[in-house]
Amino acid sequence: MSTTEDAHKTRRWALAGAFLALVAGVGAAIWVFFASIRYLRDHHAGPAALTLASFIYGAVVLGMGWVFMRTHRGMTGTRSVAARAYTRRFMMAMSVYVFTLLTAVSALKYLRPTGALAYALAIAPALPLIAAIGVFGVYLREETDEFQRALQTEAALWATGGIMAIATVWGFLEMFGLAPHVESWCAFPIWAVLLGPGQLLARRRYR
Repeated sequence: MSTTEDAHKTRRWALAGAFLALVAGVGAAIWVFFASIRYLRDHHAGPAALTLASFIYGAVVLGMGWVFMRTHRGMTGTRSVAARAYTRRFMMAMSVYVFTLLTAVSALKYLRPTGALAYALAIAPALPLIAAIGVFGVYLREETDEFQRALQTEAALWATGGIMAIATVWGFLEMFGLAPHVESWCAFPIWAVLLGPGQLLARRRYR
């Protein structure tokens, strides 16, 4: 095996390890956030404590998004104009998500709204995440490199299949009382993380 092949193999293993660490980080962040909110509510903590927990979770989400983008850059090498625009838009959507999450949590706790306002505040944090999904679609449309477009499309399909498989298995475990309930909004961050392994699987066909 040549030195070049050794280097490529080492790089692939490093990327795989980075994505596994990212998956573990996402799972840990979600679990800690749920556990913290449940603990604070059970002990009747004030709005400030809930807001702080949400802020910390939001900061972790932004950090994971930055790590994901850095790893994505390492996988694709020289990035196109469309890829750079995608990075900016994705991080902007994540920043808006953190802001709306903090605002919604604080408003729901301090103001205790009802009716349409309560629904609007509850839905608000989902909108930037939906925008992030749209940003990925815009990137696929704007990417002029057909190889990269095909690669990212296949990775998205792998990630979608992965999240469907996880949701199916977890749903049955939960139904039989063998796993705790997980909120459905967790699907998006897990899907985003699965894009990494999806890219690794898609690239195997082109070696």
